[in-house]
Amino acid sequence: MAKERTREDVEWDLKWEKGQKKLLLICSAICTGIGLIIGVVYGISEGELSLIFMGIWFGAGAGNAISYLPAIPHMFKRSVMEGGGCLGEGCLESVKDLLIGIVIWLVIFSFLGPIGLLIRVLIGNSKIKRYEEELSGYGQ
Repeated sequence: MAKERTREDVEWDLKWEKGQKKLLLICSAICTGIGLIIGVVYGISEGELSLIFMGIWFGAGAGNAISYLPAIPHMFKRSVMEGGGCLGEGCLESVKDLLIGIVIWLVIFSFLGPIGLLIRVLIGNSKIKRYEEELSGYGQ
């Protein structure tokens, strides 16, 4: 039996998603800048300017992956709660599945670079819009 979502739950989810989007953009901007600097320095020293593009690409991917780290405790809590709490085999299975999923996502988004960043921003915008629509259904 699913728990009925209250207005406070929706407001908290909306606030969380907006914070995660902001964190994602900040981390990606910082890591892209660092990747640009590394790419320029390494590209000049090696005589290949194509390395600048690679520095930007992997910098954006690294920022995307790093921005997941603060979300891990929230995902762990949600995984345990959906699994019925931390009693017995169900807890270990949900934690194992969560950790495998996190590692897969980190690897995927690290190599996707700006494409992964775009995907996450679009998913975040979709969730924010859905929460705002759900919140408007509660009225003022």
